[in-house]
Amino acid sequence: MFEAEEVMEVLEINGGLTTVLLPDESQEIWPLVRLPAGVRSGDRVGCTVTADGLQMVLLPRPAGVVA
Repeated sequence: MFEAEEVMEVLEINGGLTTVLLPDESQEIWPLVRLPAGVRSGDRVGCTVTADGLQMVLLPRPAGVVA
């Protein structure tokens, strides 16, 4: 199982850009291609920094939430 050191939330996707809410509550605009495939607004993404760079994984959606 993947254990994320940080979790960010995808707030909005607009074309090839996405607005993400970082753990410190700040917002940044990132290219959509930097996020895991299939990401949607409202998704949470787990991030871990490794020697090889940044690893990201799409975290499970809460039970009962319709995607």
